[in-house]
Amino acid sequence: MLRLPSKRRLTWCIGMYASGSTWLFNATREVVAALSPIQPVHSAFIETWPHLAKLPAGFVIVKSHALSPGLARLLEIQSARILVTIRDPRDAVTSLMQYMGQSFEKALKRVEHSARFCSRYAAHERAILLPYESGFTESADAFDKLAECFGQQLTASSRGRLFAATRREAIEHHISQLDNLPTSWRNPHNGDLLDTSTQWHAHHAGRTGATGRWRQYLSAEHILRIETALHDFMVQHDYILESNLKP
Repeated sequence: MLRLPSKRRLTWCIGMYASGSTWLFNATREVVAALSPIQPVHSAFIETWPHLAKLPAGFVIVKSHALSPGLARLLEIQSARILVTIRDPRDAVTSLMQYMGQSFEKALKRVEHSARFCSRYAAHERAILLPYESGFTESADAFDKLAECFGQQLTASSRGRLFAATRREAIEHHISQLDNLPTSWRNPHNGDLLDTSTQWHAHHAGRTGATGRWRQYLSAEHILRIETALHDFMVQHDYILESNLKP
């Protein structure tokens, strides 16, 4: 049975935009439920203090992109483990432009902000870093790694079940049902439809997950802009620069 220290009952999933953070959030929820089926698991997407304050006591899994310093510090202190997802910022910008219809300027701003926030926690003593390019969303081994975070092991049947439930086909089917789910919500400002339980959005549908798409999609100017803005991040995390920027 999974037991949690009273002062550290949080698992914090931090992700760059378009880095597989929603997949990881749901995989973590499912792993915990499999390890401790009788213990309630609460989960939520966190952006503000009220979001966190509304969560009940017990085992809590939260997902975020970048947060205010005060809220981030509180989550850092309370989290027993921090799971961080990152991605080549050129692919992340491409994803936001292609699938969310964002302008280059807006996509770059959001990716840069979230990349710097994630990088701040990448080397944290309680953090596990998962680069999107490692293929964690496509590997059954990811579930074993998550179980190890909680000091336990999954059975072979649980591992296979969780892997099957998180394949692209299953996710696409779930997204196709958003209009009928009681947990769905439509943003009145932009019309975005999402499941508040899983955080799967309508715009998550139809994606391939391919890496390197930025080479066919971005202009030379856009590539230079991204590499200039996030040069230190890319060098730190071993993303090869296309331009001739010097360290």
